[in-house]
Amino acid sequence: MIKILLLTIAIMMVNEHNIKISHVEHKEFGSSISVNAKIIQLSNQKQQIVSKLRGHLEHYFVQIGENVKKGDKIAEIDSLELSHMSATFISLSKELNVAKKRLYNTRKLYKKGLSSMQDLSAEEMAISGIESKRNSLKSQLNSLEIDLNTLKKATDTFTIYAHADGKIDQLLVSLHANIDAQTPIVSLVQESGYYAEAYLPVEKAMQSTKDIKATLKIANRNYPCKFISLLPQVDETTGQAKMLFWIESKKDRLLLNSYAKMQILQSNDKHFVVVKKSALSMFDSEWVVFIPHEDEEHHEEHEGHDKLDDHDEEEEHSAHDEHEEHKEDSKHDEHGHDDHEDEEVPFSLQVVKKLHSFGDEIAVEGIHEGEEYVSDGVYFVKSMLLKSKLGGHGH
Repeated sequence: MIKILLLTIAIMMVNEHNIKISHVEHKEFGSSISVNAKIIQLSNQKQQIVSKLRGHLEHYFVQIGENVKKGDKIAEIDSLELSHMSATFISLSKELNVAKKRLYNTRKLYKKGLSSMQDLSAEEMAISGIESKRNSLKSQLNSLEIDLNTLKKATDTFTIYAHADGKIDQLLVSLHANIDAQTPIVSLVQESGYYAEAYLPVEKAMQSTKDIKATLKIANRNYPCKFISLLPQVDETTGQAKMLFWIESKKDRLLLNSYAKMQILQSNDKHFVVVKKSALSMFDSEWVVFIPHEDEEHHEEHEGHDKLDDHDEEEEHSAHDEHEEHKEDSKHDEHGHDDHEDEEVPFSLQVVKKLHSFGDEIAVEGIHEGEEYVSDGVYFVKSMLLKSKLGGHGH
């Protein structure tokens, strides 16, 4: 019954305080160094949106820091150049329709012998010239993303669209400024990934292998990093080597050009048992982890009861009754505390020795692979044990 009660209490405490139970793992650990790293993005992740026409910047549809998708509106420009192009295109379209009608009539007259081959050829050449000019303008207007199907009159309004997904980094031109063609309007940062440029001593960098691992700590969070390459030049200011890592940041937004601490694991030549860093706590001046309590002594007594004969069982029950009476009489000490309150805490502590750490994990001695331990919610378990200890000693 005591073991079942302890198990029930443990489950209730785990659910109430979000106490997480994990298993000790066996992993390879090696030597590591702590270095500074700068959060960057590669040059191909930074792009500029430019205006393809001269004009006057009338309006921005976006703000700095805003996320945009390909095809979203960025800015609006009034362009006399576009006004001229669109008017010419409409004029050529009308001229082409008239020339086609003339060619149709000339062909009919030619069949009747009322028009010469020279007249027919002249009309065909006229249509060819008009179509050539119109097709040239059509190509330019299509590149400007002007919808020719709805273009019924000349327009000077030119809308600039995003050519890729990303985040607006800068607005490069002030409103109502006059700009030339190919002028950068907006700086766009593509959030397809962040990189870390780590700075470390040259000798350490030259000794590193391609399978090194790293973790970057930003605002109390650890981000695993994948080694990309050793950059060919040292940093001119510090004289240190530079290593490029890809940060596994998922959808988190990081601040470009900010610095953070990076831990680089340079070799995996030793094997240790590891636990989460969050599992360690200082208890009576020693590092400990908390493990689910198992009442093995009671389990052995329970198996012994199964082997008793009827006479022994009666004596055992009699002794048990006397023990219960004695326990009720001595249940509270002079301060009103329960002498057996500590038996109701379903966790015990295990002293460990810290060896190496990397990221969110730490290698330890004093606990075995596969054992269960409290990896989260340690504060609540420690509070329960301290309360039990104080109550048991009558403090």
